[in-house]
Amino acid sequence: PAAVAPKRSWGTPTASVADTIARIASNDSTLTSVDFSNSASFQMRHDELAAQLADALSGNTHVTDVCLVNCNLGQIACESLGRALSKNGSVKSLNLEKNCVNPEGASAIALGLAQNKSLLTLNLMNQKNCRWGDKCLDDFLTLFQTNTTLVKIMWRLESRKSFALNKMVTRNNEIERRKKCGIPYNDILPSSLQDPNAPR
Repeated sequence: PAAVAPKRSWGTPTASVADTIARIASNDSTLTSVDFSNSASFQMRHDELAAQLADALSGNTHVTDVCLVNCNLGQIACESLGRALSKNGSVKSLNLEKNCVNPEGASAIALGLAQNKSLLTLNLMNQKNCRWGDKCLDDFLTLFQTNTTLVKIMWRLESRKSFALNKMVTRNNEIERRKKCGIPYNDILPSSLQDPNAPR
């Protein structure tokens, strides 16, 4: 069976994080789930380790779940992860709960997701002292012009734009449902992705 990187706890040696990132970079087929939650190493060297993880994920084709809960990740780390998301085609779930993601960091994630075709679930709950601004939410709306695979975003919104965002998530869920059922879905794709010759 596929191996799972052990859940990290307070005081995890840096070597353990480095070894796991090295396995990701080598595209180890036995490693499909990575969990650095509560890693003391990540909390102290968040930007450096996030950049290393992002570089490793960019060429990886086996890791499907990445959990980075409570790793002190902020804008710079999110910029690295956003770049990885623009290249990675295997990660289906990204959990960034309980970090320091600000609107600019979330926008960097959105920019990467605009080019992503694998991520299904994104968790942005419980960020420290953060309120998502209109610019950030506009960036998420923009990503749905090219992204048809993201079907769940976990976050707390206090904005009139939440209705439009929920509508886009619902659309992607309907696309996924139709794919599984073998039903044509060209008519609900973003206009830029529609095939004028496809059956309706």
